[in-house]
Amino acid sequence: MLLIASLLISTESLAANLTASVDRKVVGENDTFTLLLRYNEQVSFRSPDLDPLEQDFRVLNKKQSTQFRSVNGNSEYFTDWAIVLSPKRTGTLTIPAIHFGGSRTQPIQIEVQAVSSSVKEKLANEFFFDIRVSEGPAYVQGQILYTEKFYYATSPEGASLSDFQVTDARVQQLGEVRSYQTIIEGQRFGVYERQYAVFPEESGTLVIPGQRFSGRIPNPYDRWSRGQPLSVVSKPIEINVLPIPAEYPQSPWLPSPKVSISETYSESLQNWKVGEPVTRTIRLTAQGLTGSQLPAIALPVVDKLRYYPDQSNHAETLTEAGIQGELEQSMAVVPTAEGRLVLPEIRVPWWNTQLQKVDYAVLPSRTVVVAAATNIQTPSVSGPSAAASQNLPNSLPHPTQAQAASAEAPHNQGIWVVISALLLISNIISVFWLWRMRHAKTASPEATSTSSSARDAQTQKQHWQAFTNACRNNDAATIRSALLQWASLRYTNTTNTTNTTNNNSNLKQLAQLKQITHDPKLHAALDELDAYLYAASDSSVFNGTNLLALVKGLENKANLSQQSTGLKSLYGGS
Repeated sequence: MLLIASLLISTESLAANLTASVDRKVVGENDTFTLLLRYNEQVSFRSPDLDPLEQDFRVLNKKQSTQFRSVNGNSEYFTDWAIVLSPKRTGTLTIPAIHFGGSRTQPIQIEVQAVSSSVKEKLANEFFFDIRVSEGPAYVQGQILYTEKFYYATSPEGASLSDFQVTDARVQQLGEVRSYQTIIEGQRFGVYERQYAVFPEESGTLVIPGQRFSGRIPNPYDRWSRGQPLSVVSKPIEINVLPIPAEYPQSPWLPSPKVSISETYSESLQNWKVGEPVTRTIRLTAQGLTGSQLPAIALPVVDKLRYYPDQSNHAETLTEAGIQGELEQSMAVVPTAEGRLVLPEIRVPWWNTQLQKVDYAVLPSRTVVVAAATNIQTPSVSGPSAAASQNLPNSLPHPTQAQAASAEAPHNQGIWVVISALLLISNIISVFWLWRMRHAKTASPEATSTSSSARDAQTQKQHWQAFTNACRNNDAATIRSALLQWASLRYTNTTNTTNTTNNNSNLKQLAQLKQITHDPKLHAALDELDAYLYAASDSSVFNGTNLLALVKGLENKANLSQQSTGLKSLYGGS
């Protein structure tokens, strides 16, 4: 019993874990912030040793609480210590590791900023705003960090802040409204702080309207009084938003201070085998962009390699620099032939907002060694060759195996006789059917040609209508299918008319359509369609009506018909 009890105690102690977190990592000098220590066991009388904090921080308050949670019959206890701290100096400070119950926390860095001169100029006011926006140039669809602090010397009642809204911009709040205390030149203030990421949708002047704080100042001498109404409004802020630079390539617009790309494989590049799938996962991260702004990565076509895309995952995390968007794109890749295989380099362009120039996130090319499939077996044959293969030195049969093989030989030979007879009969029927078809075509070529053309025209019109409807509904899968079906018939008609090769009569990939067109905008739209389909996510920025307009424009100009592989005018331009 003692042994079992000791094992249970040791197991619990190993499972217990102490973690640390803070409500914010950027604070002002003399600000207060909260350090939360969580231990996943119930603790009654003990507490962590906080002496290591005294070097750089003042411990102002400490509260202990216990929480209980039950999920699917599993019960969990947590003991929390909420510790209010204030920094002793400015600069980068470190909350050291805290030890408790055989566990330790990870160190946390805190950035302590000096009080700005604009705040010091307003200390004579009992209530005032201090608003900051991120420095540097602002670009359309790029992130602008907005930080708002409301200082109050007297605690108001019924406090409320106006809703933060900006015209012609997307707004995303970063965390909850924070409330804390600070001391500036010996004067104590309470602070409400909130932060937003603003993404302008148009270039030009962006106006962030003034924000309003409302409340009531209580009357300490009359508890029945509703107090004096309070209303403070901040000044509007104007920001010059720059457009997409002319030198940016024909690719999804990614304005960011930092973009990175990486990849992993489920199998070493030296251990690939023919026919065996390998999972390739590509991760794209961008600071200052949401996950939905990151486009799916179009993979280059590689001979002797097949792609089977999985659903892409778009996510985002909150950092001190705002939003960080993440894209994880997984696919199964299957080599179809042995030998050396080169995966081409992948380059994702983005706009470096710090250096104000085009930059590239690059995945270098990879060389893969593909081995023959391990499950390939030599087909069974009969006759002298089979006997020779059975007499190899390394595979001499046991006498009983040889007897069994000789017993099965007549049966196998009978099967091959039946198969040969069936093949002969099918060949005779096929030759007769082909002769009849050719005779019918020779007998009435004009009628056959007219009937086929009419059917093609009707089918072609149906595919075009399906393509048009899919573009208007932004149905990417139907857009791709209908476009390739329509283009296959169109090119068949064109090549038959001009007596040229008919290599494009059955288009299966959008890349084939790009090879016979010469419109960069159409190529970019087709790339976006492929990227959308790879992403398998509704968060893509693909626009079907844009593709429809490009195809109509190309049709109206009749560029392709002038190059002997062109498109005819569409059906009424609808």
